[in-house]
Amino acid sequence: MKFATLASASLGALCASSVVAAIDPLTIKGSKWFNSKTGEQFYFKGVAYQPRTGLKSNNPDPLADMVGCKRDVAVFKDLGINSIRVYDVDYTKSHDECMKLLEDAGIYLLLDMPSPQYSINRAEPHWDHDTMGHWQAKVDAFSKYPNLVAWIAGNEVANDVETTPSAAFVKAAIRDMKAYLKTKKLTTPVGYADNDDPKIRMNLINFFNCGDEGSRADFYGINTYRWCGDETDFKTSGYEDITKNMTSYTIPSLLTEYGCNLVRPRTFSDVKSLYGTDMGSTFSGGIMYEYTEEDNEYGIVKVSFGDSKVEKNGDYDNFKKALAAVKPQGVKMDSYKASGKDSVCPAASNVWHVKSDVLPPTPSQARCQCMIDSLGCTFKSDKLSTAEGKLVGEVVGNICGATSCDEISVDTAKGMYGDFSACSSLQRSAWAVNKNYENQRSAVCEAGDVETKIIGSPKQGDVKKCLSEKDDNGVVGKPSGSGSSSSKDEDNSDDSDSDEDSNESSGASAVTAQLAAAVAAVMLLAF
Repeated sequence: MKFATLASASLGALCASSVVAAIDPLTIKGSKWFNSKTGEQFYFKGVAYQPRTGLKSNNPDPLADMVGCKRDVAVFKDLGINSIRVYDVDYTKSHDECMKLLEDAGIYLLLDMPSPQYSINRAEPHWDHDTMGHWQAKVDAFSKYPNLVAWIAGNEVANDVETTPSAAFVKAAIRDMKAYLKTKKLTTPVGYADNDDPKIRMNLINFFNCGDEGSRADFYGINTYRWCGDETDFKTSGYEDITKNMTSYTIPSLLTEYGCNLVRPRTFSDVKSLYGTDMGSTFSGGIMYEYTEEDNEYGIVKVSFGDSKVEKNGDYDNFKKALAAVKPQGVKMDSYKASGKDSVCPAASNVWHVKSDVLPPTPSQARCQCMIDSLGCTFKSDKLSTAEGKLVGEVVGNICGATSCDEISVDTAKGMYGDFSACSSLQRSAWAVNKNYENQRSAVCEAGDVETKIIGSPKQGDVKKCLSEKDDNGVVGKPSGSGSSSSKDEDNSDDSDSDEDSNESSGASAVTAQLAAAVAAVMLLAF
């Protein structure tokens, strides 16, 4: 039985502090959230909060804009919400004042770990030191706030059959960030939000709740826009099917985005089902998308960064009335008994390009640097231009087409992750260039028109020793890439036809093609 207190600060830190939190901590027990003090079941009544109008920088951080924060917290109170979901923040800025205003208003924060610059790319997925480091920094910056209730490690990353390999990397990220939180004595849950794609949704739902607890999501979110207007109902919208899919789920589920805008003004008739008898016993509420009116026309108010003015539209009053009309009747924590079984991991197939019982390895800056120190041929510079990145991608593609690059390659359908596959694109490129150098009898160190250099006496004489270096969570040992083992999955995945179909249909599962494309992505890092 799962029973975890969702404190965003460690117990020790809370005891040491003389400040009494103005908001009660939440607790997960089985598939439900509870207020740990009152024992009442908790339902999220929230909005997605990411204002973008009037932004004068590349980082839309609403929790650092105090004019906007003061303006909007007053509106949140009027709406009657108890939570917000924020997708992007600048963790280097101070958020103390805004988070305190939210806390005093009884509003919890669900915060996405990724940012546009540091996220898992669905087309060419990768999980490395730089991305993990930025997520860790965000955790460090926000974990002191008692109203930080949950982390979201990915939003609609795998959104069709061809991008299912990315799910393996998101789950690896969940595993590693849960481990990082544990080193900080934190228990804030980490979850995932999917896009409700009919071809892959059940595989995603099962995948993120199978295997060992250390790698499973702590909660699961669904972004859905099926219920459009008053002519739609619980059955015709497909909400009934969504609910059936989650009825026996063993971790909490919620709608992390909802609110179709095809019919406006929106009346939010789906709110009655979400918090009523149709869905209330299965889902823990939801997050309406979205608070501010932007170019996509989903907002209920118009605001601008740095401006205290608020202009409400017709959707605002409708949403407020819809929330006020629902009084979800949950269960008491003491009387609730968690039930059900963890999901069975989906087998690799022509619609699921992941061997679910093996995950990508935990990133290791030390391991990758050790590998670089072992090379006799490498790049002259540790930074490449965009043009050089493109050239290197072509060079590495040719090298790995002629020789084995297993050590830096990935095949999610077969569960194959090379020992240095979690290194950066530049580091993996250097490995390939050195492999080509070692294979040539003439010993020519080259990478097309990109400058290289020969290292006569590498610092590390035996690259195998690099595998014993600590990973970025401080664990010593060979990268195993484990974390989703399940005997049931092993039985289900013994299907050679399915694996072959998967390899043929997924570009990301073809080792050479995937590697060449991933290394070519060096240019995206703007070296």
